[in-house]
Amino acid sequence: MLSLVAIEYLFAVLVVIVFTNRYVLGSLLRISDHRTEAGFGGDPPVWPTVAIVVPVYNESDHVLKTAASFEALDYPRDRLQVVFIDDMSTDDTLEHLMTVTRSYPWMKVIQNAKNVGKRIGIKNAVLKTHSDLIMSVDSDVIVDKSALRILVRHLYSTNVDAAGGCVFVSNADTNWLTRMQAVKYWIGYQFLKNVENAFSHIMCLSGCLTIYRRAALLAVDGDVEKRSFLGDEVKYGEDRFLTRKLVERGYKTRLCFEAKCYTKAPANFAGYVSQQLRWRRSNIVDFITALPFLGRFHPFVVVHYVSMALLLLFYPLTLASQVVRLGFVIPMIEHALLVSIFAMAYELNKHKLPAMARTSGLWFMSMAFVFPVMYLTLTPLAFATLGTSSWETRGPVKPKGKPVSPARPVVKAG
Repeated sequence: MLSLVAIEYLFAVLVVIVFTNRYVLGSLLRISDHRTEAGFGGDPPVWPTVAIVVPVYNESDHVLKTAASFEALDYPRDRLQVVFIDDMSTDDTLEHLMTVTRSYPWMKVIQNAKNVGKRIGIKNAVLKTHSDLIMSVDSDVIVDKSALRILVRHLYSTNVDAAGGCVFVSNADTNWLTRMQAVKYWIGYQFLKNVENAFSHIMCLSGCLTIYRRAALLAVDGDVEKRSFLGDEVKYGEDRFLTRKLVERGYKTRLCFEAKCYTKAPANFAGYVSQQLRWRRSNIVDFITALPFLGRFHPFVVVHYVSMALLLLFYPLTLASQVVRLGFVIPMIEHALLVSIFAMAYELNKHKLPAMARTSGLWFMSMAFVFPVMYLTLTPLAFATLGTSSWETRGPVKPKGKPVSPARPVVKAG
């Protein structure tokens, strides 16, 4: 049994490895990677056909704005189609989707025969299209008008099979929690994926905005459909699982910093905890199930991946050890010093960000408290609830009204 001192020593070693690999090497690789430069690549000779697929579950508040952002896309309309796939929502989402089809007749709605989860829902929609490319967009996302054109250009110029855009928080100024998340999102996209991106091995492309070559997406369809862990069906973390399966099969994945979209971050602590718990479960399951396939990844990515997996385990143990020996104040001070560095980096760069995503970097200082508390509580809870299969982003949603019959025909999946 490891002593508390040994645990803290191993944690310190992991921190050095992660910092060197993720932040030092990652930053150097990004600087030297000309594919990340603004305006890299040219237009394809012929713009490929694209199907935008939007999985929906109890998102009546957001689908109209999402659809409006598709209407404004700077992409040839005759090369584009939009399909919303309703996963048997229990509120009035379907009624709002019918409003979408009345406002934008070129968009379609499909309804699953039963609740099947995000990725199987996407598959049902994909099989009803014949487009060269498939773009997956979450139902609460506003897509920047130039994002699709930029993603298509990046996909072809870099010769990759899937590319994701950068996600910003659309409700940054709601309260302290959304302001904190706005900074956190920026840090995540600017620093955390650079090693993976340099080797076209991005391990998690966000469902908010990702484009796939059709053949690549269908190639991993079987893996996604039969996904389980310890005998239980798993629906959460499907974006991460799908991306990793693409990399395992030799497909290339990248992040495109110029393609932007905006998502509504949880504005209350209960919603934030629910989201973070789902993501924590996803990380744990992904790290465990990826172990047999590490030989297929680039060595630098393996170091990054394994060190992050070990950090996920040792971080809460180290925090618990420090709290037992020193109380909670010392860990908070240590985190405050680290968090302040990222807060300053954000302040120096926020003038480059879209106006709706800007806030003060000082709000990120709240992470000095939130971060250790989350790791102390959510990691053990995530291990204890790995069998949970819910896929909706914000956790269970209280229905706002009864399910309705559509005012016009809806294509049934299956």
